[in-house]
Amino acid sequence: MEKQSADTMINDRFEAFHIKDIVEENNTLYHYHSFYEIHCTLKGSAVFFIDGGEFPLEPGTIILIPPNVLHRIVHQTSDFFERTYLYINPSYLAALSTTQTDLTACFRSNGGINSRILSIDADQLDQLLRPLRKKTDSNYGTDLLYQNHLIAFLISINTIAYQEKEPLFLSDSLYKNKDILAAITYINQHLTADLSLETVAKALFMSPYSLSRTFKKETGVAFHAYVVKKRLLKSKEILRKTRSATATFEACGFNSYTHFLRCFKQEFQLTPKEFLQEEAQNQFVRFTHFAGKK
Repeated sequence: MEKQSADTMINDRFEAFHIKDIVEENNTLYHYHSFYEIHCTLKGSAVFFIDGGEFPLEPGTIILIPPNVLHRIVHQTSDFFERTYLYINPSYLAALSTTQTDLTACFRSNGGINSRILSIDADQLDQLLRPLRKKTDSNYGTDLLYQNHLIAFLISINTIAYQEKEPLFLSDSLYKNKDILAAITYINQHLTADLSLETVAKALFMSPYSLSRTFKKETGVAFHAYVVKKRLLKSKEILRKTRSATATFEACGFNSYTHFLRCFKQEFQLTPKEFLQEEAQNQFVRFTHFAGKK
C-alpha cells in the first residue's frame, strides 16, 4: 500500500506509507494522533523528536510511537531519506492480540519491554516490510492475506523489542541541554501537581526566565503550552477509564472544570462527551498538528 503523503489515517484499521520526500529543516510540525505509529528508516538519515528527546535515524531504525505522544522529524541529515510509516488503530490492534500474544506490548517502554526505539539490520527491516508495500486489490482473500502480513510484521517487531540488548531511553537522546530534559521529565512525572513556570524552575534550580526562554528555543514549544498539551493528552486516557469529565479534570492537573472543558474543546474540536461517543463508535482516528517550529 504505497502513498505519497502521510497526513492522516483514513482507513479504520491500518495504513502503510512509503515515502521518499525531502524533509526540509524546521519545516515540520510537532504533532500527535490517536493511533499507533511505527516509523521505519530504510535509507538515509535524519533526526527525530519524540516526547522530549531527539534521536538519530539511521537505516534499520524503528521508532514505536504510542497514541498521544508528541513527535516530528526535525530534519534529514543525508541527501536521500527513504522511510515507511505504519498507522494502526488501537482497537484493531487490540482485537488482533490474544492473551498469549499481546501485539501492543512493543509500544510500552516499561515492564518487559526495553524501549520504543529499536535498531536492526536495514536489509532485515526491508524484508519485513516488503509484503506490506505490495499494492492491494479487491480480489477474494487479499484483505485477509494483507492482514496476515501485518500480524507477521508485528510479531517480528515485538520479538525484536523483547530481545533488544541496548535499549534507548530519554537520557540517550541527542539533546545537549540537560536542563530541558530534566524539565520535560519533571513535567511528565508531576502532571497533577503545580507546574507553574516558577515552581518547575525552582525545582530545577533555574530562573523562570531562563527556563522559559531555553525551553522554547530547544523544543519549539512554549513552556505553558507544553504543560497544557501533556495534561490534555493524559485526560483522554483518564476519560476512557472514568467516563466522566468531572472525575477527570483534577486527575490530569486542571484546577477548574470550566478551564478544562474550554481547553479540551479547543484542542480536540470535541467536548469530552462527544469524544467518548466517537470512541464508542470506533471513529476516533485523528491526526493533530501542534504548532511549534516551522
